[in-house]
Amino acid sequence: MSEDKNIKIARLISLEKKTREAKSKDELNFLVVNETREIIDYTTSFLLLKSATDKFHINAISDIASIDRTAPLVTFVESIINHKTKINLKEIESIDLEQFSKKIKKQKPKNIPQYLLCIPIFSPQRGLQGYLLLARNKNFNENENELIQHLSRTYGHAYNTFLTNFSIKNFLKKNFTGKKRWITISVIILIFLFPVRITSTAPVEVVAKNPFLITSPFDGVVKKIIANNNDQTKPGDLLVLLEDIDLSNEFNLAKQSLQVAEKELLRTRQSSFTDNEQKSRLAELVAQVDLKRVELKSAERKLKNSKIYSEKKGVVIVDRKSDWQGKPVAVGEKILTIADPNNIEFLIWLPVKDSIVINQDANTNIFLDINPMSSYKGNIIRSTYEPELSPEEVLSYKLISSFKGNRDTPRIGLRGTAKVYGNRTILFYYLFRKPITFIRQLIGL
Repeated sequence: MSEDKNIKIARLISLEKKTREAKSKDELNFLVVNETREIIDYTTSFLLLKSATDKFHINAISDIASIDRTAPLVTFVESIINHKTKINLKEIESIDLEQFSKKIKKQKPKNIPQYLLCIPIFSPQRGLQGYLLLARNKNFNENENELIQHLSRTYGHAYNTFLTNFSIKNFLKKNFTGKKRWITISVIILIFLFPVRITSTAPVEVVAKNPFLITSPFDGVVKKIIANNNDQTKPGDLLVLLEDIDLSNEFNLAKQSLQVAEKELLRTRQSSFTDNEQKSRLAELVAQVDLKRVELKSAERKLKNSKIYSEKKGVVIVDRKSDWQGKPVAVGEKILTIADPNNIEFLIWLPVKDSIVINQDANTNIFLDINPMSSYKGNIIRSTYEPELSPEEVLSYKLISSFKGNRDTPRIGLRGTAKVYGNRTILFYYLFRKPITFIRQLIGL
């Protein structure tokens, strides 16, 4: 026996030892594609293992850490092994890629050598598990094939230790043959016909029920909001100041106009005793004085209304207080809200894509983000007929759910997820409602 062959046998024994001591499948893959170079010379090697669909896919490539499955080289190599003429190949075979690429009518990538040695990997218990492909520009000889054939059995035995006992194919053969097939199908149909309540989930927020709105009494500009968010307020507390410079000037001007009109009326009355012409003006001046008094009262009332006071006990709710300063408001425009913290309801934004048929008094379960392990119970009170954009800019239906008071009242402003219950349906429709909707929209039926 030549010295060169003795060295290769020693390397073969060493490689067999490494494969048996591999602690993971990834480690074994690395050894197979890289350490085989100790036994036989090659440029690139590919390891293809059988998938659950009985197709062979590349799991490792020599000198490459990760595999890009969209690469032309990867798809070309996989197409060779999965070709009908090569699938379930049980003997080592050398392939001329130039000729084979013409046969399958696919262009050979430039970055793969011309000759490919296809080595089947057999598991003693499970049979063919994959292929090791060695590529180089020089054809493989018989002596090299003998060594690699012995090594392929070693690899098959090593891979056997990482094979799981469960197989989808064996499971289907076991449970879908003969009488078992019909029993299994019947059980699946019965399960799909099981009645369930159809549900949908949506974002929810705790809001005040029947809140008292503080609105602008006239067209003006907000000077300052005195109350802070979540402040406790009672009747008579100052909440909002409106800009009153123009109102104060208007009041002073109306007051002075009234004084001028009253003095003119007094002077005319005194002159009317001797002058009939002045006497005829009395009725007109009296009307002017009355008009000035009305204008003064109106200016006084507007000046007084520039300070808005609370009319109800509760909690102040104001959005972005700092943004209100200097903001013009129209008459009747809401500035802030006074709410009773113990009188709340739930505002649900049900997305259109998740909408279901909801009856009046439909049950709801509310899971707030602060405590997702427990829920609040409620019933749907009302809902909108037309969808509108939610605060998250999602087209949704607006639902209002009551609060049954089965637990401590949650704080206004808390958010979470609501589970809304609809009509009863079968389990099949519950599971496949969205796929059915998608398919109908796709094919137009």
